[in-house]
Parts: sequence; structure tokens; C-alpha cells
Amino acid sequence: MPTGLLKMIINRTHMLLPVLCLLMACHDKPVPITETISINEVTLPLGFNIETLYRPGAHEQGSWVSLTKDEEGRLYASDQYGTIYRVSLPDREQHQDSVQVKRLAIQIGMAQGLLWHDEVLYAVVNAETNNEMGIQSGFYRITDTNKDDAFDTVTLLRAFDGDGEHGPHNIALAPDGESLYIVLGNHTKIPEDLGSAVPKQWGEDNLLPVIKDPSGHANDVKAPGGWVVKTDFEGKDWTIINVGLRNTYDMAFNPDGELFGFDSDMEYDMGMPWYRPIRLCHLTQGGDFGWRTGTGKFAAEYPDNLPAIVNMGQGSPTGVLYGKGLKFPEYYQDGLYLFDWSYGTMYFVSLSPNGSSYTAEITEFLSGVPLPLTNGVVGNDGALYFLTGGRRLESALYRVTYNGDLKHEVIPLKENRSGKKKRALRKTIEHLQLEKDTRKIDFLIENLNHEDRYIRFSARVALENQDMAGWRADITIQEDAMRKIAMAIAIAHQGEDSDRLLALSALIELDWTSLNTTEKTDFLRAIELLIVRMDQDMDTTFKNALSRKLLPFLFKETSGINKQLVALLSYLDLPEILEPTISKMEQDTITDQFKGMYLSSDISKRSAQYGQDVENMLKQMPNQQHISYAKSLAELKTGWTKALRERYFRWYSEAFTKKGGLQYTNFIKAIQRRALTNVPEADRAYFESLGEASMNDMEDLMKDVQAPEGPGRNWTVNEVVNAFAQNSANANFERGDNLFRATLCVACHQINGMGGSVGPELSQLGTRFTVKDIAEAIVNPSQTISDRYRDAIYYLKDGQTVTGRFIEETDQDITLSTNPFSPDITTRIGKSDLLKKEPSPLSSMPPGLINTLNEKELSDLVAFLLAGGDKGHSIYTKSP
Repeated sequence: MPTGLLKMIINRTHMLLPVLCLLMACHDKPVPITETISINEVTLPLGFNIETLYRPGAHEQGSWVSLTKDEEGRLYASDQYGTIYRVSLPDREQHQDSVQVKRLAIQIGMAQGLLWHDEVLYAVVNAETNNEMGIQSGFYRITDTNKDDAFDTVTLLRAFDGDGEHGPHNIALAPDGESLYIVLGNHTKIPEDLGSAVPKQWGEDNLLPVIKDPSGHANDVKAPGGWVVKTDFEGKDWTIINVGLRNTYDMAFNPDGELFGFDSDMEYDMGMPWYRPIRLCHLTQGGDFGWRTGTGKFAAEYPDNLPAIVNMGQGSPTGVLYGKGLKFPEYYQDGLYLFDWSYGTMYFVSLSPNGSSYTAEITEFLSGVPLPLTNGVVGNDGALYFLTGGRRLESALYRVTYNGDLKHEVIPLKENRSGKKKRALRKTIEHLQLEKDTRKIDFLIENLNHEDRYIRFSARVALENQDMAGWRADITIQEDAMRKIAMAIAIAHQGEDSDRLLALSALIELDWTSLNTTEKTDFLRAIELLIVRMDQDMDTTFKNALSRKLLPFLFKETSGINKQLVALLSYLDLPEILEPTISKMEQDTITDQFKGMYLSSDISKRSAQYGQDVENMLKQMPNQQHISYAKSLAELKTGWTKALRERYFRWYSEAFTKKGGLQYTNFIKAIQRRALTNVPEADRAYFESLGEASMNDMEDLMKDVQAPEGPGRNWTVNEVVNAFAQNSANANFERGDNLFRATLCVACHQINGMGGSVGPELSQLGTRFTVKDIAEAIVNPSQTISDRYRDAIYYLKDGQTVTGRFIEETDQDITLSTNPFSPDITTRIGKSDLLKKEPSPLSSMPPGLINTLNEKELSDLVAFLLAGGDKGHSIYTKSP
């Protein structure tokens, strides 16, 4: 095995051990090229070439985010906020030397998914409310009825209730060519009339109260999150295939007919025990991938959701395609290409069968700064075509070809023989997720303890879709522990309280010491689900039995099981757990075990979105295990002494010194506030002060700030660009730092760990945005507003309106943050007073913040932003 490959794996992915195991098992497979070259500031493997074919912005054609091709090899691309274009590529045989682009002469666009099939262009439209084109989010069929090579008919096959960055996304053709798959983000509601392979009794399913995102993101989004649906070409029959995703933009099938999606993380959660990195998911039918809002995400090991086949660090997943048809070296044909928008990185994934699923070998295929990747296709010429753009950033169409020494003819990709029998078994089981058959119940129960996790998961889902009368009583006579536990989970989802009590009794009879690690994890999760789904409070007899059974094993298990035990025993309100759990929290143990889910610095430095957050956190890593314990103990009401409370609340002082995502400190504060509700009111101020000693030392961000000299003006975008071009050679770091504060940017934005968290983090702004992009964002802040930072307008029945960002809601009230400069200032409105709400067209960032600056001051501020607050940045070192 080439040493260069191992070095790249170590440095790029932090997944050495699983990949080493994979490489040893697959040593006879083709290997990636380990030497790289740089062409036009894009790094890619040796022997490959990249060309910039077209820039839509130069022709006022928007920012392209989706791509497909027809039989003739012509491309179709959609502007995120505009129309669809047909792209004819250069063709020497046709005497066409340049890219030809033509706008489709029909009223359709804003498509985040495009697919050409059988002379029809299908589009998944993600349309903002009240858009200029007058179209709505949905699934569309676009046809040329008179065969004159011009589309003339647009048919809405189904409308979707969702839009924005977490709305409807992309579309894929099934391997058999008989159906279509559509993926939609977690802000898109599932229509009630759809069929489903996933049992529709989904729920939040958290034993302890969920703490929602302090910034308000996705706080009103309920289970089951993002979803995948299958339909026919007329959009008549619909079946939900997957749920529990966060925000998967795209997906692709491999030659085995298996579907894969690239799911996103929530970067604000970095450093927390519920954080999930971006990840590649094997989207088997019936799968729930466990996304829930706030702290409620299911642990990957929980049996009621499926894990990723590989976690990949941080980023913003966009496009996914399979390499079939590429005229590349063999290694780069049989695998997935994954596009990351934030870090400007395209990954290549080589899959190897592992049971009925797969393991993955990840290598970096290409990267650039800035290179906001959106979507791609394999061209008829065997080249890889891809787009950059999105959020109105400058967009481009690229072509990647191979002209090196290795053989690069297109190879026929065949189904893997390895794993075929287990995949066939799983698919047989998946068929029963959609069809009731009493004759197959024993077959399903038999596979509840299969060694393959995907098979036993599919069997449990199929069992839930069978009539309970045919299997519920079997739990009392079932001798196999894994089968008994799986049946208990099915009963928790589908049964009534009498059934759940029966299942609880059956589980309590199991011998804990005879269970393996997986069985213990599943056992505890089954208990949680039975309790959560119970309409009535659990009987004291069961509580006492569970306590006696589990308490002796606290902190004698794996870290994952210990977290489950502390949570369950806190729910049971057992004071005996206080001393040993607090003692664990006081041991600031090594956190290297958590670092594997975060990117290395060579990749994280490319990101304008949150690269600096990753770097800061790796230097001052929080202990995720201890945060989990603190959250659980916050719910425990009895057994507290003053001494125990003092030890517990002093833990917060240490936690506040750690670094994480933008909401790390606010999450720790939220846990602390929950714990304080169980403290006598007269003592709360004292115990709160124990945890905030370190917070009192935060610097005064506005100390010694000097007002701009001016004179200012009403700056335009072009004037900002020109001013910077004329003055950037004399950029001054200290003046830029001062102006970042003086213009109040610091109140809402962090840069190099300094500032507020209301708006986007800016430390790596220059890696993705040009000076023109920055000027647009400052001068016209309302032109493009990320969903995460968009306010809503709430119209009240008395004629008043309230504008703010959603924070949380109860059965009676909605809480909003109404002042971006003081996000802790909130307003409550009663739900009974609410008439309607709609997205605000105005950014919470006021325009004109730079209008007090003169040319040199403006240039110093822009330079400071481009440098990410780094005094050693080349923008300063190159200055005279």
C-alpha cells in the first residue's frame, strides 16, 4: 500500500483504524492517485485537468445549483432564484467552439433538483413564498409536446409545503428505470396521504426534556425530519422510503441498486454529545436516521435508527453522483463523488460490501478556495461536469478530464458478488414493510436478531407494519434476548399501554450480565421508548425493579451505555447516582476520543462558515461525556446536599472555558438553567454564581473603540469594490480591527473567536467570498438571507405585528428574539392572539452600517474581513 495514501488518510479524515481495516481486506482493489497538482487554484490528482467553461454571473444568469443532461449530452442548469437554462457544450465535430446557453422559454425555475428521463425534464422546485416567477415548491414535469426541441408545457405533479435551505432538494432515477426518488429537507412537511415503508407512528422519543437550539433554528420542526420519497413518472403513487435525515441535498444509486445520501450537520452543536458530523448514509428502505431537533438527536448506536456508514467531519453537503461512465482511471469510476459547499472539497468514496451494507474509503478528489460546489453530472464524453454557486455567489461550470498515463477507458460496473445474499435477504424483508402477510411473521421474528444490523432493523420495521394481533404475545415466550428487545421496541411504537406494560415485564426478567454490549444498548433504549410512549405514568413497582436491576452497573459499562444509565436513573430520580456521577465530571479526562469527528486544519481553514470554530474547539475541547451527565443530573430532583450542588455547579465554570460551535456556551447555560429550577429559589443566585466565575472575565468588546473619521457616503457595491482596489495595498490591521467594532459588526458576528453569534461566523470569509460578494452582503443585506438568520413577521389579531427570530414555544406562547444586537431580549406572543406569520423580506442586519466610513476606512474593514481577523494574513504581509 503506498505510504502516500496512508498519510493522506491520516491527515485528511482522522479515520485511520477503520480505513486500515478496510484496506487490508481490499488490498487487491485499484488505489487512488496520491500525487496532486494545482490548476487555476484547484488541487486535484496528478493526470487530471480542470477547465472553467462558463460563468453565469458574467451573463446575468444567476447562481446555478442543479444540473442534469439529456441524451444528446446537453446540460440543463437551474439558477437557485431564477430560471432554467439549456447548455450546449463545445463540440468540434459540430464546429461549436464555445459553450452556448439558452434560457428555457417557460415559466419554471428555482429548481434544486433536475432530472432528464425519456424526453421529459423533471424538476424539484424550491421556491420562496411570493417569488417573482409566481411558482410554488413542488415536483414538476416539463415537456416538449410538439417535438420542436422547445419545452412548452409545465405540469405540477405535487406541491410541497416547504422551501429555503431545508426545503425540497434533488431527484434520482431508480436503477430499474421505473420510478423516481426525491429527497427533501427537514423543513418540508410530509403530506398525510402518502404511503410509507416507515411506520408513521414516529415521535420525538426522548426520555429527558429536549433543550432546543438557543438561536431558534428548527425549534418548531417535529419528527421525523428530512425524508426520501418514491414516486412514479406521473406523480400519482407516493411511498415514503426514509425519514430522520437532517438536510440531505442529493443522493445516488450504486451498481448494486443501493441508495446513498450525504447528510448535513448542525455546526452550532459542535462539541456537544448530540452533535452529528456530515455523514454518508446508506438509505435502505424503511430507515429512520434519527434526526430530532435540538438535543433530541438519537445516538448512532440506538436500535431505532440507522447509523452513517462513515462520518466525515464538518461541511455543507450538496451534490452526490456515482462515477459510472467517467473516462477516469478505474479507481475513480466505481464510487461516489460527494460535494461539500462550505469547504470547497469534492470527496471520492470507494464502497466495499460489509454484510448487507458497506464500509467506505474516503479520499479527497479536488478542492479549491473559494469553490462552493453545488451539483454535477457525468457527461456523454466521459468528463465530470460540476457547478459552483448558491446563495447568489459567483457561479461557474467546470469540466474535469483525465489525460495522464493510467488506463482510463470506461469499465462496465457490475453488482458486487460480496454481500449479495444478505442484500437479497434484506430486500425480501423490505418488501414486507409494504405488504401484510401473516404467513411471514415467524420469518420476520427470526431475523430480529440477525448479526447484520440493517437486516434486523428492516425486520423490526416490517414487523411493525404487520397486524399486532399476530405477534404481540410472542414477546412473553421469546427466549432470545435480542428478539425480545426488538419486539419491545415494536410494541413501544405500535401498542397500547397494556401492551407496553407487558413488554416492560418481559424485559425486566432479562439477566443484565448475560447481555452483550449491543444488547445492553438496545435494552436500555427499549426501556426508554416504552416509558416515553406510555400514556400513563410508570408504576412504582416497575421503577423500583428497574432501579434494583441497573444501579449496581453504573460506570461499569462502555461510555455510551454509561450515558444511557445516567439518563435513565436520573429520570427515575435516584439520588444514589449523584456522588459517583459528579465525581466522574470532576475528572477532566482526555478528550482525544472525540476529536476524530472533526476535520484537520488543512481542510477546516478553507471554510468561511465555521472553519475557525473547529480550530478553536480542537485547542480547547469540551468533554462531551460530562456534558451528557450534566444534562441528565439537571433533571434529578431529590438527594441534593449543599456540598453536592456546589461541586455540580462548579463544573459549569470549567465547561464555560471550553470551545465549541456558536451555540456551545448558550447550550451550557440552558442546561445550567434547567438544573437551577430544582434549586430552592432563595439559593439559585449563589449556585449560578459558582458556574459563572470564568464568564465574568470576558473582554469588553467595545473598549477603547474609536469612531470612524469619515466623511462617509451611501456606498454602492461597485464603489466598495473600486475603493478596495485602490487602497488595499495600504491595508492596516489595527484600523480594520477597530472598525469591525465601531460599525457594530462585532455585535452579531464572530471573527477569530471574538464577537456575537446572531449572524454568520466570518473568520474564513475570504475563502469563499470575493470582494464583490462581501460588498453585496454589506450594502444589500436583504438580497440573500440564509434561512438560519431570517426573521419572521408575526401578525396579531389586534392589528399589531412583531418581527423576530423564533426561539421556542409552549402550548400557549411563542418566544421571539427581537433585537439582533441584544439577542437575549425576547418577546412572548400568545398563540391565541396570532393571526398568521410569514418570512420577513428584510435582513436583521441593517443596511448602511458602513456609510460612516471613508475610502481608506472601508478598505481597512474589507481587508480585515478577508483576512478573517488574522494579522499575519498575506493581505497585510504583502502591504508596503
